[in-house]
Amino acid sequence: MNRLLLRKMIQQSLKDYLWEEEDCILTDEEWRSLEEEVLRQMHEADQNEAVYSIIQDAVYDYFANK
Repeated sequence: MNRLLLRKMIQQSLKDYLWEEEDCILTDEEWRSLEEEVLRQMHEADQNEAVYSIIQDAVYDYFANK
């Protein structure tokens, strides 16, 4: 999957959890972690078509464990 598209999808999902767009600023390590988690779940479940749900789950887990 294209990393730029993946990042934009994650960023959109982040906006669901944050009040201010400025709060969406993540470190490079946080971006890599979220991207890797989404890609891992996609490959594990072999569900490229369920990307949106996987991204929502990964972002939720990120905030739940932060």
